[in-house]
Amino acid sequence: MFFCFLGLCLYYTIIFSVCIYKIVKFFYTFVNIFIDKYNFLMYNLVMEYVTKRLNDTINVTGIVNIHFFEFQSDFTTLNEKHPFYELVFVNSGVLCINSEDYSGTLSKNEMIVHRPDILHSLSCNSESSPEVIIIGFECNSHRIDAFSKMPLLLGDSNVKKLAEIVKEGRNVFMPPYNVPVYDMRKKRHQLFASEQMLKILLEYFLIKLVREYNFSVNSEEGGGEAPLLINEIIAYVADNYLEKITIDELAFLFKTNRATLCRDFKRNTGKTLIEFVNDKKFEKAKYKILSSTDTFTKIAEELNFESIHYFTRFFKKMSGMTPKDFRKSNSPNHKTYRGR
Repeated sequence: MFFCFLGLCLYYTIIFSVCIYKIVKFFYTFVNIFIDKYNFLMYNLVMEYVTKRLNDTINVTGIVNIHFFEFQSDFTTLNEKHPFYELVFVNSGVLCINSEDYSGTLSKNEMIVHRPDILHSLSCNSESSPEVIIIGFECNSHRIDAFSKMPLLLGDSNVKKLAEIVKEGRNVFMPPYNVPVYDMRKKRHQLFASEQMLKILLEYFLIKLVREYNFSVNSEEGGGEAPLLINEIIAYVADNYLEKITIDELAFLFKTNRATLCRDFKRNTGKTLIEFVNDKKFEKAKYKILSSTDTFTKIAEELNFESIHYFTRFFKKMSGMTPKDFRKSNSPNHKTYRGR
């Protein structure tokens, strides 16, 4: 009888425990759902989209003239200066330039920019009748002053951009286009947004030139002779190495193919894309470890590693020691690491 009573008690105890467990589980699930719904609601009620204003680094504020000349041989101009930039591009032949910044010749596909209020003149020798594009414009950036010191040879892509500017200029201004005009008149009936398009095309052209000029100078300082495109790709990867970068993405962005990109990248850096990115991450990791007191988890997050485990494994593979050991081995001297 006693054992029957004990068994019955045990049975009802189990039933009661199961019921309690299910009730607790139900309420736990209900509370979690309620919290999720509440958080979602509050997020949508409180959070607002934030607009980021864009800066104008190179801002073309006005166009003075856009001409396409075919100068006669022995043509010469007097010295002049004016309060705006003047772009001079030679489409064919040879043009002689004399200015306070540069004196010499411009040959086919070469360009120079005269700075505001700089005396300058041009002339043609007896053996050449050059075709010349001249664009006068106002601009707020002195970054383009670098193009006043020596001729810049334009590649085919930039020559095409310049041609687009000239064509769009003819949508904005009335002829004549092949004789000097001090007050070019706008057309009454223009294509939609022609003036804005002209401004955008000229700004885009100048921005591309400044970027390519910087890449070219950096390449020369480093003793390299990499073409401008691969220099641009290398610079892009160097600026975005913390993001996920694939060869297919780079090939698409820079309008090339995988094989050419991989070959040129390895030829000009001595590393594959993955090796280049890993070296950049490793240098950044060493700098963060030695120059801050951030936890390794935080450093891993800043370097976009999926977890501290992956970061530790990566760092040990690159250095032969864990981040903790690396910080410990360099901490007694309290030296601040400076990346390359």
